[in-house]
Amino acid sequence: MHSYCKATKEKEAVGSVERILLPRLNGIDGKLKTIGARIEAVNSRIDEMSRSVSARVDTENVRIDEMDMRKAVQFDGIRTEIRGLSEKVYLVRDVGISKVEVAELKRRRQAGPDSPRRGRLTPEAY
Repeated sequence: MHSYCKATKEKEAVGSVERILLPRLNGIDGKLKTIGARIEAVNSRIDEMSRSVSARVDTENVRIDEMDMRKAVQFDGIRTEIRGLSEKVYLVRDVGISKVEVAELKRRRQAGPDSPRRGRLTPEAY
């Protein structure tokens, strides 16, 4: 075989392979471009959704912070009210003790200085 014939046959073989493979490679290339475009579209949608979710989370965080502040103010008011009520309870108790002491003093005064009912005020008298 001559080198010219051999080169011609090689060129023909390469041409046959190219005719078979090029359409397939072009098809694969087109499909890859389509897949790439779809991936970009999905990434874009993911970014949009991420921004939307992030904005919603930020909004909810603001609402939660506002609720926390309102609850703190309410609890401060409740604490103040409880303190006021506690002071009133102590005042009522002290008034009750005073009434008992006054009643005891009145009883002693009515009994007179030499009466056996006259005694010292003791805590048990309350």
